Amino acid sequence: MKQASLIGRLTGSLTIPAFAGIAGGVLSIFLFVLIVAIEVIFRTRGENTPVGFSVPVPVIIAMLLFTIITSASVCYLLARPLQDVFLRFTAYMLSTRGDVDADLYSLQFPELRRLRVATTRTVRKLKRENDYLRKIAYRDSRTGLPNAIAAEKRIGELLPSASFERPAAFILLDIDRFAHLVEQVGAGHGDMMIHAAAQRISKALSDVPDPSASALRGSMLAALTADQFTLFMPNAGSREHVIAIARAIRNAFNEPFTILGRPVTMSLSGGIVMAPEDADSPQKLMQNAKLALRLVRNESQSGFRFFTPRLTRIVQGRYRFEAELRDAVENREFKAVFQPKIDFATGRIVGAEALARWRRSNGKLISPAAFIPVAEEAGLIEEIGKQILEAACEAARTWELEGHDVTVAVNVSPSQFQRNDLTETVMGALRRSGLHPRRLELEITESMAVSDPARVAEFISPLRAMGTKLAIDDFGTGHSNLATLTQLPFDVFKIDRQFVSALETDRQAPAIVEMILAMAETLGLKTVAEGVETTKQADFLRRRGCTMAQGFLYSPGLPDQAFLELLRAWKPLGANDETGSPEAFQAPRR
Repeated sequence: MKQASLIGRLTGSLTIPAFAGIAGGVLSIFLFVLIVAIEVIFRTRGENTPVGFSVPVPVIIAMLLFTIITSASVCYLLARPLQDVFLRFTAYMLSTRGDVDADLYSLQFPELRRLRVATTRTVRKLKRENDYLRKIAYRDSRTGLPNAIAAEKRIGELLPSASFERPAAFILLDIDRFAHLVEQVGAGHGDMMIHAAAQRISKALSDVPDPSASALRGSMLAALTADQFTLFMPNAGSREHVIAIARAIRNAFNEPFTILGRPVTMSLSGGIVMAPEDADSPQKLMQNAKLALRLVRNESQSGFRFFTPRLTRIVQGRYRFEAELRDAVENREFKAVFQPKIDFATGRIVGAEALARWRRSNGKLISPAAFIPVAEEAGLIEEIGKQILEAACEAARTWELEGHDVTVAVNVSPSQFQRNDLTETVMGALRRSGLHPRRLELEITESMAVSDPARVAEFISPLRAMGTKLAIDDFGTGHSNLATLTQLPFDVFKIDRQFVSALETDRQAPAIVEMILAMAETLGLKTVAEGVETTKQADFLRRRGCTMAQGFLYSPGLPDQAFLELLRAWKPLGANDETGSPEAFQAPRR
């Protein structure tokens, strides 16, 4: 630290009048001595007299003391008003009053008056900026609601007072499929939708009837980032009140919104946490509410759910499962099995669909229905799809080398479809395996095809030029724009298994299947019926002109070597048999 100078140390404890008095005394001594010295020198030189004083020394000393005391006193008294000015100015600046004109001319010096005006204006400006910063620090700019910082501060203040007799409640609200809605209205209008949703929620809360309205006393609705809101109720009272409020919020979204003149349907889901029963801090409230909301998404996609300790165990199990899934991807534990496609006209195996299977190191087989949703959420489905594609191309190359004219179909997931390098990935698998592109068929779902037809055309065009085929999977389950579908470069329609399995139980299913078959025939496309399990289903499909069938009636999915054995043993002796029965084919039992 820099040491203070001697003058600084001397003046640091002195007031302005004291300093002025000392300075005046010192100056008077200097002037008195100077005058006396000049008078003595002048007298001795002019009169050639020895050095001396014409006035006695005691008188001189008395005069010096009188001069010192007088000058010091005068300077002290003159500095007192200046001290008062600074004291009053300091008191004014330390006060919260912002009136520039009040007592302005009570300051004796114009310089101080100008300083006071400039300082006050600066203080006013800083105060306005501070108010603005405080506002934006605790407010969401899109909705005008308190933001996450304000909500956490409020919860931290009120949560300790919650008890089992007087519980608090916390609801995390999330707009369902918000990204899809933003695409519907335009990427630049997401904030408009958030604002409309906030107004709808606020209106719903204000209309909650008694006695449930008592739970909203002292509550705070806050807007988080993205598409989420929080509602904290320090006086929730009971779960019944919370349920009534959640129901009121959800019902408020039954009516569509009008965004830019267009009707937009929005819905909300929520995770609910009671405190202190399930959380005792703002962080735990948010964490547990996210767990409840996540389970809503996993089970039903939309709705409200209370947090329970069981959810923690479920999520922990899911995290363990995801970790095992990552290890399985790294260790390439996913294998392809192949389900044959039978040509109704010839009875031959003309193709196979590659299906992903996961067999753990302990030998346990995991259903695709269990691991595919987790893989998609964890971002692993692309690597799994790539491994299945590689295995399918290698297996099909083996069939090709043995002289079997069989194509292999591989599913393309929505995540893979969105990647810009998908075409290069497929070409790389074909190049490494040596498989001819015409023996590969790629399957995409109907919803993927309709949602982005330009992307479909961009993806498949280079591959089609080499001979690769494109199939639309699960046809009939989506909301197809037929005009769009007819313009896309498809080769095959796959009839979803739900229509095939319903042929014998649902009177409408045959009409739907016949319509799909007629449309495919008109467009010159082949058709594959999935999930064929009975001879009656096969007979109906064959008679109605379906091209191919696959299902357990013929064979389940088989590993590559077992499928090769099936190809070797398959002998279609009765391809044109009127019964269409699989017993007409000589095939090994599996």
